[in-house]
Amino acid sequence: MLENRKIEILDSTLREGEQTPGVLFTLNEKLDIAKKIDLFGVDFIELGHPAVAPDIYEAVEALNSLELNSKK
Repeated sequence: MLENRKIEILDSTLREGEQTPGVLFTLNEKLDIAKKIDLFGVDFIELGHPAVAPDIYEAVEALNSLELNSKK
């Protein structure tokens, strides 16, 4: 029954990670994290909601410009 199903992985590091008190990624760190997550083979990367703050909007724009295999 389950032998033809593919497991897909969603990573929320960039979205949930900054909701931890004291954690704030720079734009360069976010880009580096996304590239490493992509290399790992994750299917989906959650970026965060661009309407939350100007810096998140900037990060989402930059992350969307990366050519990754993962869906963003």
